[in-house]
Amino acid sequence: MGEAGALIVAHDNVRKRMSTEQFNEFFRRATPASPAGALPVVTFTDAVTFHLNGDEIHAFHIPPAHTDGDAIIVFRRANVVHMGDTFFTARYPFIDLDSGGSVAGAIEAANRVLALCDAQTKIIPGHGALATRTDLERYRDMLMTARDRVAALVRDGKTVDQIVAAKPLADLDGVWGAGFINPENFLRILYRDLSQGN
Repeated sequence: MGEAGALIVAHDNVRKRMSTEQFNEFFRRATPASPAGALPVVTFTDAVTFHLNGDEIHAFHIPPAHTDGDAIIVFRRANVVHMGDTFFTARYPFIDLDSGGSVAGAIEAANRVLALCDAQTKIIPGHGALATRTDLERYRDMLMTARDRVAALVRDGKTVDQIVAAKPLADLDGVWGAGFINPENFLRILYRDLSQGN
């Protein structure tokens, strides 16, 4: 996009991560540093607002959710919110722990957007169909349920393999488990996140 003349805007952490090689344990692969022309030209710490095409477009950073560089984009006049990979419609999300993500931040991102939305708000996810406030509430509730169940098993001293075998999210898997993050992968991500520092 940079070569096409687009002005690339992102959170400060996005440029930092794109500027160096990154290794992702989940995918077991390295991503080389991006070429200079692909890097964000404008970066922000907390928020930035654009005034384009008669709309006010507000981008704001959130606590680490999918990564530590996430931003939510709000098209105020259009009543549209773009959540990127902080929201996956009707599927378990990829929480990129190696890029600073966390389930706590994913829940907080959903709560922040829910506070901005009404019944007419259209929500664009990073993966899945266009969504509504109700869809985002269901997603947030699923994340909280999954976090609480896995955290209880971590506190009980269960290993990741024991948690996977116990299938603590079996009642959720039919709705949420058909994406590229399958139920086992999601449990392993949650275990790694919730067991850090324990």
